[in-house]
Amino acid sequence: MPLTGPAAARLYDDHVDAVHAMVTRRVGKALGAKVTSEVFEQAVRTWDRFDPESGTERLFLLGTATVILRGHADAERQHLLRLRPVDRTGGIARDPLITVRGPDGERIDTAEVDVDDLPDDEIALTMRAVTELAPDDRDILLLSLWEGCQHAAVAEALDLAVGTVRSSLGRIRRDLKKAVTASKQSTLGASDATVGSDSKDGAS
Repeated sequence: MPLTGPAAARLYDDHVDAVHAMVTRRVGKALGAKVTSEVFEQAVRTWDRFDPESGTERLFLLGTATVILRGHADAERQHLLRLRPVDRTGGIARDPLITVRGPDGERIDTAEVDVDDLPDDEIALTMRAVTELAPDDRDILLLSLWEGCQHAAVAEALDLAVGTVRSSLGRIRRDLKKAVTASKQSTLGASDATVGSDSKDGAS
């Protein structure tokens, strides 16, 4: 049966902030309120699927949100590709998706990096790679890193086995790193080719 009356109102009051924060991170502020409403409308209609003995209300709602977000894939892609430090609460410099390297290639804790020092190309390449992940992989990655869900919580939200989430997350991280590295090399190659062409033109 659908959830109605005071129970539905209580569900909304208890979890609207968490749901709104999640969907806004994925599709931006302009669409965030609309998607949040869609999530709660869907959740109360399908409340008979919620099992309090095997899950929490928050994770049921986050799982519902991932389904709703599939219908806004274009908006999500556009938002992620536009993402820059000023667009994220707390600053993208603290984003666990972003890896910052020092002059000797050592990894730097992004919490210690000033947002103005974070290279835009690192953000852009990472977010582009995220948008090119398969939808299931993107959901696993962002629930884990952006929403802070442990493996069991991600599995609960997405109705997957914990082992599947654990193994998938490791593979997704490797795939993401490879994609960003390949994009950097491609960009450097194109830049070198342009410089070489300019040099020849100047010599002639």
